[in-house]
Amino acid sequence: MAGFREAQGDLVLENVTKSFTTFTAVDDLSLTVPRGSFFALLGPSGCGKTTTLRMVAGLEQPTSGTIRIGNTDLTGSRPYERPVNTVFQSYALFPHLSVRDNVAFGPKRRGVKDALAQADATLSLVQLTHLAGRKPTQLSGGQQQRVAVARALVNHPEVLLLDEPLGALDLKLRREMQVELKRIQTEVGLTFVHVTHDQEEAMTMADTVAVMNLGKIEQMGAPDVLYDLPRTKFVANFLGQSNLMSGHVDDTDGDNVVVSTAQHKLRLRKSRAAAGSGDIAFGVRPEKTRIHNADPGPAAAGNSIGPGTLVDVSFTGVATQYLVDVPEAGRWAVYEQNLDLERIDSRPGDTVWISWDPGHAFGVRP
Repeated sequence: MAGFREAQGDLVLENVTKSFTTFTAVDDLSLTVPRGSFFALLGPSGCGKTTTLRMVAGLEQPTSGTIRIGNTDLTGSRPYERPVNTVFQSYALFPHLSVRDNVAFGPKRRGVKDALAQADATLSLVQLTHLAGRKPTQLSGGQQQRVAVARALVNHPEVLLLDEPLGALDLKLRREMQVELKRIQTEVGLTFVHVTHDQEEAMTMADTVAVMNLGKIEQMGAPDVLYDLPRTKFVANFLGQSNLMSGHVDDTDGDNVVVSTAQHKLRLRKSRAAAGSGDIAFGVRPEKTRIHNADPGPAAAGNSIGPGTLVDVSFTGVATQYLVDVPEAGRWAVYEQNLDLERIDSRPGDTVWISWDPGHAFGVRP
C-alpha cells in the first residue's frame, strides 16, 4: 500500500475504457499528463471527463486499460492508497471544525506530529492565515474553495484533481480564483488535473487542454493552438465561436488550397487544412473577419464573401458584433474591436460583405 502512495512521475492512462450497462462513458482513452503540469479535461456534460477523473482518483475502476503514476500501476488500488487528492465543487468542508483544523485533519489522521504546523504553512500558501480560526460558514465561497485546496495540498499528493472547483462561484470571483489556482499550482509545482465544461476556465489556467467528446479526446494541446487551429468541427465550435461552411478542395495555389463553398472560391493555407483534397469544413473565427459596406474585391484581405444582409449590430464596449446572413453560407458573426478607426455605418437590413486573411482560416474534417 505504501508503494502506491509513494508513486512519482507522469500520470499515464493507457487504453482506458469504462463501460456501464447501457453506455460506454470512456472509450479507449490514452493520454500522458507530464509531472508538474496544469492539465485540463474540457468537454460538455456526459463526455466522460468526470468518469476519467474518478478513475484516476480510484473512485471508479476501468473496465479495461491501465492507470499509472510513473512506473507504478494504480489500477485496482483504493482511493486512500493513491497519492491523489480531489477538490470537489461542493468543497465538503467539516462545518464544526475551524479552517485550521479542517486543513490539519488529514495529517492528524495519518499521525503526522507537526500536523498543525503543516496546516499553517499551507494556509499561508493559499493566503488564508488570517482566517485560520473561523468556521467554514463564516467564509465566502472563494475562501471556502481555497480551504478545500489547502486541505488537499497539505497531504502532499503527487496529483491534485479538481472537479469543477469554480462552478459555484460568481463570474468575477471565478476569474479571480482562476488566477489564484494557477499561482498556487506554479508555486507548489504539483500536477493539477482540472475537469471543467468552461472553456475560458480551461484556457486561462491549463498548460495543456484535452477536449473530450463522447468518451474520446477530440484534440489535445496548448490552449492557443487548439483555439487557433482546431482539427474537428466539435473543437471549433466548443472552444469559442466559429463561422463554418461545408466545402470541397478543388485546386492548389502556391501555399494555399482552393476551396469551393457557397458559390465562392476561398483560399486556405495548406498547413491549416485537415485535408488536402475532398470534402472539408472551412472555418474562420469572428474576430479574424472584417465587415464592409461594399464588395472589397480580390485586393482585400485575400478572402471575401457576400453580399449578405446585416441582421444585428451589438455594441459590447470593447467590440461590436455584427450578424450577417449570407446566401448559402448561413449566418456569420463578425467581431470588430472598437478602435478609433473608421467603422462602417450600417444598420440591420443593409447589404454588407465580409473579408479575412487566408492565414486566419482553418479547414477541419466535415
